[in-house]
Amino acid sequence: MTEINRIVKLFTNLQHGDCWIGTNFKEVLQDVDAALAQKTVGNSTNSIWQLVFHIIYWRTSVINRLNGSIDPPPFKDMSLPDQLDEESWKQTLLDFESTYHQLRSTISHFKETNLHNPSPKPEQTFYQLMMGCLQHDAYHLGQIVLLKRAVGM
Repeated sequence: MTEINRIVKLFTNLQHGDCWIGTNFKEVLQDVDAALAQKTVGNSTNSIWQLVFHIIYWRTSVINRLNGSIDPPPFKDMSLPDQLDEESWKQTLLDFESTYHQLRSTISHFKETNLHNPSPKPEQTFYQLMMGCLQHDAYHLGQIVLLKRAVGM
């Protein structure tokens, strides 16, 4: 197995497979509805919805960087749709899955010989970029798990 294939497998398992941290996004988000997705704990935490959107934002940033661009995504980080209803939540989940597939495809087509080359972000290799994204996603998955518990699930 190549290093690229190992990285793709780590992302796949984190999204909906047998993940090394004991759960995955599909399992954690499957019973979250729009009402739960927008709840926060106090005034200083983000909602599950905001965290999912944040992951979409940063995965899009990583896709851009893997394609050689430092440009940010064409939407704001942590933003929420105008309507916080079931239809909008389902669309956010579809966007989340779509962004995962775009990231997976981008990594799958990345030349392994370029893994240790500098990325568009100074002092970061493409390998560090991919591993950082994986760590970022796992961190926020943990936050989502804790938020679900805190708001009563």
